[in-house]
Amino acid sequence: MGEEVKYDAIIIGSGINSLVAGAVLSKSGWRVLICERNDRAGGAIRTEQATLPGFTHELLSSWHPLFVGGPAYALLKEDLENKGLLYKNTELPTGVICKEGSAILFTDPNKTIAEFSRLSDGDSWSQMMAEFMPKIDLAFGLLGADLWRASSLKLARSAQKRFGNRGLVATGAELLEPAQPWLDRQFTSPISKALLAPWALHNGMGPDDAGSAFITKVISAAIALGGMPVPVGGGIKLVDALLSIIADHGGKLQTNADVTKVLIKKNKAYGVELSSGEIFTCKRAVLASTTPQVLYQQLLSQHPVSAEITTAAKNFRYGRAAIQIHLALSEPPIWKNDPRMKDVAIVHVLDGVGSLSESVNAANRGFLPARPTIVVGQPCTVDSTRAPDGQSVIWIQLQENPQVIKADLANQIEAGDGGWSSEVLHAYADRVIDQLSEQITNLKSATLAKIVLGPREIESMNKNLVGGDPYAGDCRIDQFAPWRPLATATGHRTPVKKLWHIGASTHPGPGLGGGSGLIVAQRLLKKSLIRRVFSK
Repeated sequence: MGEEVKYDAIIIGSGINSLVAGAVLSKSGWRVLICERNDRAGGAIRTEQATLPGFTHELLSSWHPLFVGGPAYALLKEDLENKGLLYKNTELPTGVICKEGSAILFTDPNKTIAEFSRLSDGDSWSQMMAEFMPKIDLAFGLLGADLWRASSLKLARSAQKRFGNRGLVATGAELLEPAQPWLDRQFTSPISKALLAPWALHNGMGPDDAGSAFITKVISAAIALGGMPVPVGGGIKLVDALLSIIADHGGKLQTNADVTKVLIKKNKAYGVELSSGEIFTCKRAVLASTTPQVLYQQLLSQHPVSAEITTAAKNFRYGRAAIQIHLALSEPPIWKNDPRMKDVAIVHVLDGVGSLSESVNAANRGFLPARPTIVVGQPCTVDSTRAPDGQSVIWIQLQENPQVIKADLANQIEAGDGGWSSEVLHAYADRVIDQLSEQITNLKSATLAKIVLGPREIESMNKNLVGGDPYAGDCRIDQFAPWRPLATATGHRTPVKKLWHIGASTHPGPGLGGGSGLIVAQRLLKKSLIRRVFSK
């Protein structure tokens, strides 16, 4: 039996996009129901004292520069702060340790210039920023725009007016350039290149992929301008604050609510059915934060959808798998080659851009990298509450892993049946710890507890992270911007009226920004305003 009270909107899933959409709609008077299949909300935000009491770990996503620097936070900031959400930041957001040396990207522009000048690339960095800053509004506008409304044409018109026809064509080519040739042209030092190149990984791209230069510029500029903020106490504080906004306006979170069907009548969505048989109905919209396959092959499996769309959904491709390693430490890390790194939020450890390219390509072809790029997160440099006094936590992410293993480039680990068995996973994690110990001298001696999450564990935590893909879909150019989520270029609309598609599998893609949730919420609210005006 369904509830007697109808909701205005039902949202499937409770990740950042769902919560942002729910909060924005709620503040405008909509009554929202969020259905979450797990026993807790948050999606890829998973905050737990997972190793030892007093040590707070972000098991999946951790850092919030996209959210704090984005339009969703600007819109909700006052409400979130009233709920007690507090962000802290750092002047040392990222650094690199590579074979040739080390470097740090600061939020202080003078310190960054000095750092690049030390590498003989001060003028190169200044030139890059001087060329990119006049375009930064268009760059972030492109990533945050609702590409399926006439208003998005304003972005193209602004670019055309600013750059002219020839300049607009040249900008299009710039958008598609891979990072590797751009880095080689722009910088002389291999350290400078290694400092910037890994950031494309955080959008699911390698340095040889089309569009990776643009992503590298965008993320590098965003970090240099906005740092690496995190909520005090962990990402769960953001989740709780957003849920509280929704609850204040009559909304509700339903956990352990596995939606198996979107209810449709006369090609209009009006509710959902759970695996338990329970039914919830709504008046205005259903938002599905799912992968395309789940939406079209499961939730809409009993509703006729065109072959063009079902084929596009079937062909949606997932990217490389992630591995997360979390350590509880008895003392802060001691960095052998550059002691400054103890205060840096995220340090990339790699041999160089060549090893980055090799590892990405190896993983794409089913091979375990010999020396992967190690993303070392040090949350306590920003938020000291993450560990007891004098102690620390480390968040390690590995993004260059095959979903199915064919072989090991180092010829040390047997691939077996190609799956990520516990034996294979921990053997590979041990390799990473050994390599990281070359730089952090007390890594092993200070480790009090460790957990390793492989592709299977990551997918079990979040159904959208298929095969352990942390970005819910390959982000290379054929599945990005207008072609995300589907090659049919349908955007957030679906063939079913009042049913909308949001989440990391949709534009503007992954990251804790809440972009797709905000885009759809604002679109729904504008439609509601138009109806109210014409109904008078």
